[in-house]
Amino acid sequence: MDTAAPPSGEQLRFGFGKNWQRFVGTGVDEERIRVAGEGVKRILRVDDLRGRSFLDVGCGSGLSSLAACRLGADCVVGFDYDRQSVEASKVVRDRAGVALERWEIVQGSILDADFLQTLTPADVVYSWGVLHHTGAMWPALDNCVRLVRPGGLLAIALYNRVERRLGGSAMWWRIKRLYNQVPRPLQAAMVGAYGGSLLLRKLLTLQNPVRFLRTYGHDGGGRGMDFWHDARDWVGGFPYEYATAGEVFTYMRDRHGFELIYLDTHDGHVCNEFTFRRPKRASCS
Repeated sequence: MDTAAPPSGEQLRFGFGKNWQRFVGTGVDEERIRVAGEGVKRILRVDDLRGRSFLDVGCGSGLSSLAACRLGADCVVGFDYDRQSVEASKVVRDRAGVALERWEIVQGSILDADFLQTLTPADVVYSWGVLHHTGAMWPALDNCVRLVRPGGLLAIALYNRVERRLGGSAMWWRIKRLYNQVPRPLQAAMVGAYGGSLLLRKLLTLQNPVRFLRTYGHDGGGRGMDFWHDARDWVGGFPYEYATAGEVFTYMRDRHGFELIYLDTHDGHVCNEFTFRRPKRASCS
């Protein structure tokens, strides 16, 4: 399977956890938590998670894990490669008053076979916008498959492949790599230029950019995220891989025999969302 991105040969990595810590320090409120919950329900096609276990692969801020708790999941486990993401999730858990025995948060990598042996397969394995940042997207997806119980669900979101010379996925791969090589003042300038261009576009189309900033993430589009943290995540998010919806669907069907039950696909630089069901008879993958 094509890796869907040029091999980097580098160990550059964006500070996802640092970005999440800033976000939970200032941006988490009940409305964003509600939106995160609606997003979980939508992608899983459920009204609640009562009687199910939930495994959050790359838990980030912890908002999705908290949503799973509020939707009634019996047991929630979140893990992340980034220690600061783990700490951000713990802050969210503590503020929400969820018991540790109900919501476990640990540090670990979806690419670490020894770590994965410590995890119990779950009814729902959820990984929104994570696997394409591991540096090994397809092996990470294979490992997620092994964590899904027979008959269980795998919900993932992966960046769409955009094939064009100017502004395509390959160009953004280079921009993201550059961001992680330059000093912090230049990083801030890159985020400012990107965010500013989006706000200018709103103004030119007679939309109110102030209202856009105030409501961003409250309508499901940002999944509870706020604009500037989301912009920083997009410009700097590296490693960065991508695939078309068709590539992901074919891979999951032919390699793992999973059934697609939900798909939300897009043309631009956004995440395609998928929910697959594992056959009740466990496959050999």
